[in-house]
Amino acid sequence: LKPILLKPPAGAAGSTPLASFGLVTMMLGRIAAASRLAARRSVAGTPVLRSPLVGASGAARGAAHVSAPKPLSIRMDSLFVKCVIAAVIYFVPQDAVFLTGLFWKWHNEASTISPKKKLSDAESALEDFKAKKGLDDVKVSKGRSTWHVTA
Repeated sequence: LKPILLKPPAGAAGSTPLASFGLVTMMLGRIAAASRLAARRSVAGTPVLRSPLVGASGAARGAAHVSAPKPLSIRMDSLFVKCVIAAVIYFVPQDAVFLTGLFWKWHNEASTISPKKKLSDAESALEDFKAKKGLDDVKVSKGRSTWHVTA
C-alpha cells in the first residue's frame, strides 16, 4: 500500500502534509468502531461491557466502576487534615462576623416593617385589626405570647 498524503490547497502557505495514511486509517477505524458500538447498544438495549477500542489507547477498559473516592481511613497528621484545620481557623471567624452583621440587618429590616407591640388586651386588639382590614372570618392561632391571624 502506498501512503496517501493530504496536501493543503494550492496557494496555501507551506506544503507539509496534514496527515499520513496511518492517522487517517486510525481515525476512520475509531469512527467505525464507535458507530458499531452505538448500533449494538441501540439494538440490544443493554450497555456493552467491552469497547471495540480496547487496543486503541493501550489501556484495558474492563475495570470496575468507581463511584467516588472513599478513603478507608484518614490520618490526623496528614496534609489534608492540617489544611482543613487551617481553613476552619482562618475562615470561621470572618464568616461569623459577616453573618452576624447580615442577620442583624435582616432583623432590623423585619422589625421596621412589622414592629412588635405589647398589648394588654389581645381580644380587643384583634377586633380592632379585623375592623381596620375589613375582615369578618379569620383564623387565629394563639401561641404562648404571639397570636397569628390568617384570612
